[in-house]
Amino acid sequence: MIVSALIIDDDPQVRNMLSSILEDEGYSVEAVDNGREAIKTCERLPFDVALVDINLPDVKGTELLRKMKELQPKMVKIIITGQPSIENAVKALNEKSDGFISKPFDPQELLAMIKKLIVEKQNDYLQMLKEVEGAQKNNPFVKYQNPNSW
Repeated sequence: MIVSALIIDDDPQVRNMLSSILEDEGYSVEAVDNGREAIKTCERLPFDVALVDINLPDVKGTELLRKMKELQPKMVKIIITGQPSIENAVKALNEKSDGFISKPFDPQELLAMIKKLIVEKQNDYLQMLKEVEGAQKNNPFVKYQNPNSW
């Protein structure tokens, strides 16, 4: 399975470095330099993971998380920052970031975080599907809609 990644960072060196790291691991990568382009890209393509710089020229990365969650709720979203602080970490968590990593970062640590978060998100989604299926089987209304399965 090819994992798709969206990189959102206004620094071209960071974008290129992250793209190289992920492409070397077999990821399909799109990279943009601002929040507006990130939204447009999310509207036309699905992604498994997004790496979001916290300080973008047109929007705070933490604000961008909310819109991205609306567009692609199953996507793993990781905030990347050069200014780590408790305030930034709390904002990221409040906006439903799945991860938070500080620049400079160890590429292997980042890759491990991405893999772990993708597996967790997939497991959560599969668990939710099982619960929905179980609820449908035990729901009298569903049985009534399909009386042949009683």
